Amino acid sequence: MRTTAIIAEYNPFHNGHSYHIKKARELTDADFILVLISGDYVQRGTPAVIDKYRRAEMALSQGADLVLELPLYYSLGSLEYFAKGAVSLLDRLGLVDYLSFGSESGELALLKETADALDERESPEYQERLRGYIRKGLSFPAAQEKAMVELGLSEKSAAVIREPNNALAIAYLRALKARGSKITPVTLKRYLSAHHDNTEGSYSATAIRSRLQSKEALFDLAMSLPDTVLQIMVSDYDKRFPVTENDFSGALFYKLHSCYTKALQEYGDRETARKKALTGFLDINEELSSRLLSIYKEASSFSDLCGKVKSKDLTYTRISRAAMHIILDISAANMKEYIADDYNYYARILGFRSGESTASLLHGLKQSSALPLITKLADADKILTGRNARRLLSEEIQASDLYERTACMKYHGLFRSEYVRNIVKY
Repeated sequence: MRTTAIIAEYNPFHNGHSYHIKKARELTDADFILVLISGDYVQRGTPAVIDKYRRAEMALSQGADLVLELPLYYSLGSLEYFAKGAVSLLDRLGLVDYLSFGSESGELALLKETADALDERESPEYQERLRGYIRKGLSFPAAQEKAMVELGLSEKSAAVIREPNNALAIAYLRALKARGSKITPVTLKRYLSAHHDNTEGSYSATAIRSRLQSKEALFDLAMSLPDTVLQIMVSDYDKRFPVTENDFSGALFYKLHSCYTKALQEYGDRETARKKALTGFLDINEELSSRLLSIYKEASSFSDLCGKVKSKDLTYTRISRAAMHIILDISAANMKEYIADDYNYYARILGFRSGESTASLLHGLKQSSALPLITKLADADKILTGRNARRLLSEEIQASDLYERTACMKYHGLFRSEYVRNIVKY
């Protein structure tokens, strides 16, 4: 039984994703395709445009056999946390033979060379050069590339990391190597669209999200979406989706004001309060805390605040991710504990294809996995051990319920708790 895994967001699903699933099965001669997807929040620091159950259904409709959920702290984490959390979970399932990922390069040897070089050059000298170039106004990838070349890496290898999918592929390779994983990496050259491609018929996920202004706009995207995916999106449009970061503006401004008020009472000094108020949240230092709390009253929305805070050394995505950490109470202290315990405590199943073959996959997974498999939330307390495991799941449930509540308020729908949502069976 050969199993190939794909780590994805599908935000939303498009033809390039369908091609990847088919090609991954073909290149690895896989019996099963297992997809690990981000839940209701994604790595760029925003809510997913459509909920995780619908995205799982989209993946299953296009050939995935099993869909698992990547826990919240990693789906909303920086590139390093995202990759390490996902690879750790897949590795501990004990059943994954291959990890297939897209890249702009399509050259595994070149990606490995760059990954190995980064491992070797994580020195104080490299870090100082990196910080120096960022202070001069270079983007993180550009600063990383320049520092690597100065320390001896070829320009071709260093340039690979400029592209977003290459950077993620390199993070996966580093995570696999660090774990000594037996999972074999396989890369596929990115098909149909570049990361921000806006060409009709080959829209990227980024371009699709930007064009979801009306149901009619969906039909303009028809050439970029599999038929089943288009049907799901049309049926849910203006009922459950689209959901955007600006739908969370009220929650963000409330949390910022609440944290600042509490810190002001504690420190008694406005400047100190602004610096310290938010530093307990993941990825927020004193500089970012101060900037957020100095500017938020001038902002009209979540995205407006991120745009106002953005600077040469603070990207929009970094700020957006930090803002979502604040809303969801994602703390730096909790992340340290999760990392110390090898990142993951469970694997939660979102959906699977019906049939005898998938039943054999689920049976094999139950036998091989070093992680508890959650199929029903009501049974989770019986199978999870330790305070951290229960806390991580509790935070996941609260975050998903907030997403659902936000969508319901926007579209006047009926709220459905995570405890009443069913696994998708396709």
